[in-house]
Amino acid sequence: MAPMIWFSWFVVALVLQVSNLAESRRELTITPPLPVLPLPTAGQLKWQRRELVMFLHFGMNTFTDSEWGTGHEKPSIFNPTGLDAHQWVDAAADAGVTLVILTAKHHDGFCLWPSRYTEHSVKSSPWKDGHGDVVQELVDAAKTRAVDVGLYLSPWDRHEKRYGLERPYNEYYLAQLQELLNRYVDSLINGEEIKKNFICTFVFV
Repeated sequence: MAPMIWFSWFVVALVLQVSNLAESRRELTITPPLPVLPLPTAGQLKWQRRELVMFLHFGMNTFTDSEWGTGHEKPSIFNPTGLDAHQWVDAAADAGVTLVILTAKHHDGFCLWPSRYTEHSVKSSPWKDGHGDVVQELVDAAKTRAVDVGLYLSPWDRHEKRYGLERPYNEYYLAQLQELLNRYVDSLINGEEIKKNFICTFVFV
């Protein structure tokens, strides 16, 4: 009788052991839960991992020795004959900077690209006989050092007379935003994502 009891206990113990082993293996293969919040895109992760970013506050106020312009400056004073975008980018890259952001238009309303929507831009300046484009020079230089480019387009425009008129100014501002994206999107930070996901539809009522 005793051997039978011993054997029964042995079988029970063996079954429990096998059951525990199966349970532990099942626990190891459980699918992890879905994230509570949306997962960041590759571009968003890249942004979070940046350590150094350079902001280039360059424009009309560079020649007036002021932080902000008034919007009444004449384009004729903008003439950066010694401009070297490669020097900017080299300094940034050598310092470990991975993204440079340029004031394509600051509060004075002067555009560093030849905007079709205003005469208050590089095309009205003596620099390169009105054929210069600071934005293009920067993005071209940045490509040589694999540095990303971002552009700052000020919502406040002290030169544009439509500023303060909600719909007319919104149309003007968004037209310039679209113009920048169309001209330089391939060179901008997350340019591919912008082209893929940015749908520009404006409805004014």
